[in-house]
Amino acid sequence: MRNTNKPTKRQLKTLYQVAGDFKKAEPWKYLYDADLICVENPTDKMIGYCSVMGKSGQHFALGVFLGDRGFYGFNYLMEKGDTMPHHQAVFYQDCLMCSFEDEEFLDKRDRTEIKGLGLAFSGRNAWPQFRRFEPGYFPWYINQEECSFLTHALRQTLITAEQYRQGAINLDFEQGRTLLRYSQEKDGRLVWHTKEFQLNIPEIEYLPVEFRDDLLLQRLHRTSRRENVILQAETCYLPMPVQGENGERPYFPRAFVLTEEKSGMIVDYNMYEAPQNDAHEVLTRMASVFLEKGIPKEIQVKPGKMVAILQDFCQKAGVNLRVVEDLSTIDDFIAELTERF
Repeated sequence: MRNTNKPTKRQLKTLYQVAGDFKKAEPWKYLYDADLICVENPTDKMIGYCSVMGKSGQHFALGVFLGDRGFYGFNYLMEKGDTMPHHQAVFYQDCLMCSFEDEEFLDKRDRTEIKGLGLAFSGRNAWPQFRRFEPGYFPWYINQEECSFLTHALRQTLITAEQYRQGAINLDFEQGRTLLRYSQEKDGRLVWHTKEFQLNIPEIEYLPVEFRDDLLLQRLHRTSRRENVILQAETCYLPMPVQGENGERPYFPRAFVLTEEKSGMIVDYNMYEAPQNDAHEVLTRMASVFLEKGIPKEIQVKPGKMVAILQDFCQKAGVNLRVVEDLSTIDDFIAELTERF
């Protein structure tokens, strides 16, 4: 469970100061988004994969992608970002972000925080903003632990970037060879060290789900109704943040969507709260559709989680499961929801 403890005034003042140093140095002039520098969190030893953003002259920031999940999401976005609908990118980001915004993009809490610290900024891309990005949740304000690590990440990334700019260290980003900044406590303070680090993209494996409802399978086998249709199935976050009455961090609801490939018609659609329920929702809804509307010729899914959920079920139900790269009917449906909300 993520803590909601707000950073202290002292923590925030230090963070804004370090962010100002980072902005002044402009490391994006000689580093690309993909030139990752690694910083280890002194508290839990998780590695933050630090991406300096701004080479294109549009979005100036440091993104600290957290652990294997964050690094996997970063690489997925680097590979698929140009073809992915813009609203979907937030669902793959697991990171801390220090960005430099125009004043108009700050909210009331940001302005109050800056004013309360006695700080002032002016100009384009001059106002620091700190956020926690996490799949399934709306980008939100950082807590004490995140504030501390983001401060370390800004400092240590800038130190390494300056050494790289001056030619004091050699990095081969194209081959995934970078540096890791890590710390050891000595006499009550942190002493930082550097070592070579090889970037290896983690693989995400999903355990196959076994469908064990024998009575339901018997009902499916007795169903004589077969339909010559191809369906597309997906679980996804919906671009409609939901927030409770007490002002906690908004979350994005999860949904199972089943469409007809040829017509684009929505065959089934159901919202729920957490991705932990994906398998139950998919199998329950899919079996219900088969019994009510007949068994289709084929189900199309994207690689990954849906294959693990549906492979055993489809084999037992006698349905061809086909893996495709794009699900156009579902993408169109989500795009329509985005425009509406």
